Amino acid sequence: MKYLILFLFISIGLFTLNSQVDLALKEIELNEKLIDFRSAKTDQEINKKGLEFKNAMLDFLKLDGAFTYTFTQLKTVAIIDSPDKLVRIVNWNLEYVDLSYSYAAFVMKFESEDEPIKIIELVDKLDPYTVKPEGVIDAKNWYGALYYKIIPVEYNDKIEYTLLGWDGGTSGSNFKLIDVLTFNANSAKLGSPLFVKKKTTSKRIIFEYSDKSSMSLKYDDKNQRIVFDHLSPESASLVGVFSYYVPDFSYDSYIWQEDKWVLEEDVIAVNTSGSNKHQTIYTLDPKTGKTKEEKIKEDWVNPEDPSKKGDIGHVARTVESEALLNSDSEALDIKVKRNKRDRRTPDGLSVTTGKYKKKNRRTTKP
Repeated sequence: MKYLILFLFISIGLFTLNSQVDLALKEIELNEKLIDFRSAKTDQEINKKGLEFKNAMLDFLKLDGAFTYTFTQLKTVAIIDSPDKLVRIVNWNLEYVDLSYSYAAFVMKFESEDEPIKIIELVDKLDPYTVKPEGVIDAKNWYGALYYKIIPVEYNDKIEYTLLGWDGGTSGSNFKLIDVLTFNANSAKLGSPLFVKKKTTSKRIIFEYSDKSSMSLKYDDKNQRIVFDHLSPESASLVGVFSYYVPDFSYDSYIWQEDKWVLEEDVIAVNTSGSNKHQTIYTLDPKTGKTKEEKIKEDWVNPEDPSKKGDIGHVARTVESEALLNSDSEALDIKVKRNKRDRRTPDGLSVTTGKYKKKNRRTTKP
């Protein structure tokens, strides 16, 4: 009996190994099509070879083991998995001659061991110069983007998936976005009323900013918040022209509270504890008169002089300090003055028209 059990374990192991080897060989073939697709020079050729690659990718994803397979060859395809291991998104872009973009994506959903993996194609139907939709959309009417983060949240007793994404937009501006992926039977939808700014609720958040700058949009897992650069126009005369909006060195966030992403303005973005990140600076050595290199830890430093009692304390406005600022204690009677600067309404999207100076653009994920 024990020999039979051993034989079964060996057989299963060999079958798994052979399946992985087969997928690895298939991925090499898939990568050859990807390289051919990326070498296309005209819009017509890009569309033709892009379609061939998409069909080959779909055939690959239908193979046993593809849902958990670790890709090693496809350097210009974004493949991200949800933390709960139930969703995988396979996603890539098409860059045209005029530097505009379209996108392709497959969403894979695991239901149970007894059911096949669901594969849903997201079909990009939006022209890059067209305003992105504000409402709920289905998989066949997608706006197109590259996703790089999946955040599962519970809403109305169901798991929904918050997505962070990037869109190369046009030659004048880029986009970052926060959206929500939901499933219903055999279909997928994008958009959910989870985003709250004061008394306004939105189904997705879109940021447009200058192509000459970069915008940070990241998830802070420790504090359950999405932290991002606040965008402002380069000058007062450019208010509302979002292709001239750039980060202004302040940060806002959407924090998960009571089943909603709630906007908090003027937050401090801090490194996670134990990150041990350092920054290199150069200072003048008073003894030698030469510059020297120093490494400093990227932490907020309290400027209060501990030797002088009674000084006004300095408190970085972090998630932890907010509890103190909102305390009813008389000892913490601190009023926080907020900047009255112009603020962009995330859902008040302006689309750039016209062409700007061309420059090389990456075809990889951000």
